[in-house]
Amino acid sequence: MDYKLPEGFDNKEDAIDALLKKEFETVESMLSAVRHRIERFLLEAKGYSRDEIETACEFDVTIGCEAVKSTVDLAVCINGKRIVSIKCAPDSLVSRERHALACARLLDSYQVPFAVVTDGLDAIVLDTVSGDVIGESMNAIPSKKHLASAIAQIEFIKLDSKRIEKEKRIVRAFDAIGCSGEL
Repeated sequence: MDYKLPEGFDNKEDAIDALLKKEFETVESMLSAVRHRIERFLLEAKGYSRDEIETACEFDVTIGCEAVKSTVDLAVCINGKRIVSIKCAPDSLVSRERHALACARLLDSYQVPFAVVTDGLDAIVLDTVSGDVIGESMNAIPSKKHLASAIAQIEFIKLDSKRIEKEKRIVRAFDAIGCSGEL
């Protein structure tokens, strides 16, 4: 099969590598813009202070003997407890719901009560324990005022040990196909 290489390339492997690198950089740039937009939204519209927002929250995902890091883009903390876990996505939010839930279930020693997936313009808010969608808009992301008044009723429930491995596999699968912004 005859094909024409892009200008400046002598072989198809180098051309493919360059195209993949460019695609990754584009996705990473889009994710970075979403992260900054959401952080600003949390500060300006939802009433959080900078010290209540964690960025790039890493956690270990160990399956068998293999340990890797995964990341939640943002976490909202009230009284020293993570209450909202946020995954940013530059595209289809519905396809990322399960990833956001699995991350919120594994991020801490308890299930972070609310999981959010957002593209910076829209959001899906989920109850982490039940997995139910509880809101579908940027306004549905809980405000500091709302969480401060509800914190006494929020339960910080540990994930059942039988579910931990399943959630780890879900995180690893999504991360492996590039849903975390990493390739």
